[in-house]
Amino acid sequence: MTEGLQVKPCMKVTIAFQLKTVSPDGTVREAPPGSCTFVYGVDVQYPSVEAALMNKRVGDRVSVYVPPEEIFGPYDPELVRELPRSDYKPERLKVGKVYREMRNRSLVEFLVRDLRDDVVVADFNRPGAGTYAEFDIEVTDICEASQKELRPSCAGGGRLVFYPQNSA
Repeated sequence: MTEGLQVKPCMKVTIAFQLKTVSPDGTVREAPPGSCTFVYGVDVQYPSVEAALMNKRVGDRVSVYVPPEEIFGPYDPELVRELPRSDYKPERLKVGKVYREMRNRSLVEFLVRDLRDDVVVADFNRPGAGTYAEFDIEVTDICEASQKELRPSCAGGGRLVFYPQNSA
């Protein structure tokens, strides 16, 4: 660790973080504390995280809000539709479960929100849509990146990734 270095493009940065996600229905999930090392500006990060880390030094702490648009996209109520129940296989229609069926060489996939007498309330939003994240981050190390580290990683480098669990 070198004193006085700041987070800048092409610097190797190590952070410790705490992650919380909040889904559109208000469900809060907290991940166990984690750490991540990445080359700033080379390994892709959420834009909000990158912006918040710029010019920070070892020991600096920052809280970052990551909007749905940077994660799984916003929740769009227009993608919730009422469909004729008779058009779908009844044994696959279960409230809170994902319905999947191949039709004309295309996958039909939606979350079954509700079942009424002759209607399926289908949600075509991407799973996780509308979820936002909050990171509490501490910069724990900054150093010059090596030439090899300056090449983007096919494996995603140190990207901060989380996977929402279906609340259904």
